[in-house]
Amino acid sequence: MTELRLDPTIRNWVIVAPERSKRPDAFRRQQRQRAESNDTCPFCAGREAETPPELFRLPDDKGGWRLRVVPNKFAALSGTGSRDHIANGLGFTSMPGVGSHEVVIESPRHGWDIATADEREVQDVLAAYRTRHRALRASSAAMVVIFRNHGAGGGTSLPHPHSQIVAAPVIPLLVRHRFDVATQHYDDSGRCLYVEILHRELADGRRIVAQNDGFVAFQPFAASSPFETWLMPRTHRASFADAGDDELAQLAALLRDVLGGLYELLGDPDYNYVIHSAPPGDEGRPYFLWHLQIVPRLTTPAGFELGSGISVNPSSPELTAVALREAVAARKSVV
Repeated sequence: MTELRLDPTIRNWVIVAPERSKRPDAFRRQQRQRAESNDTCPFCAGREAETPPELFRLPDDKGGWRLRVVPNKFAALSGTGSRDHIANGLGFTSMPGVGSHEVVIESPRHGWDIATADEREVQDVLAAYRTRHRALRASSAAMVVIFRNHGAGGGTSLPHPHSQIVAAPVIPLLVRHRFDVATQHYDDSGRCLYVEILHRELADGRRIVAQNDGFVAFQPFAASSPFETWLMPRTHRASFADAGDDELAQLAALLRDVLGGLYELLGDPDYNYVIHSAPPGDEGRPYFLWHLQIVPRLTTPAGFELGSGISVNPSSPELTAVALREAVAARKSVV
């Protein structure tokens, strides 16, 4: 039966309509073929001169590199300067597009991927995120967003494995609203909304996908799309930039397991993931818990979603969590 569910983090409704779809395995796509090399890819080893000068690198033991961070050649935001708002006579407001847009080239290997990598390689990627997050929050950015686009449906333009980090001079309305909801909940109850969500999901159990000593992966009660999955730390920290090495190791293991499960179950689906973290300056405040959100791109929003702002999820997170939980367990049993 169709059901309306309220997302407690943004106070918006989601329609869960599993009868509009089929079984969880109906979302499976034909698995893509991965090229091990590309003669024109600017991110492959040996073509370092084709990218802007690097900001960070992890060297390998042969004098090369295993990970590089470079400025995005086609940056959405770049440079420093005035952040003053400019208003014209019509009431329209603008400001200079200052900020930073970086690319994390996750491996010199064109066919590498987090879903099939070893845990140390995934930990390297997370450590690079943390290093650059710390540097960017010290640059007076209002917001730092770390994200990964995978596949054409996820918005990637280059298939070589990479993530992106954007430091913006403003906090957009939706993100600010998420923080405002969390702040209000803390002011009203004295408890972190996200810690409470984690405890409720653990107590319920039906939407848990996998867990280890440091993290829990679950599909949220009001998941806005099929197989949406959150990875949430058990340690209460507001900012990803403050995560310790042990936490990154635990996250690397669970992230690899979950993406590997999606890879096996859905045929290497297109997806986005993003790390949600408290804005610079709020690292010590207890209202937020940083977390990683994975959104597979399995459906296309249409007119109702555009006109209403309400997402329609043609699947039940209780059912898709079971399917992904089984896929993760099966994959771990043979790795």
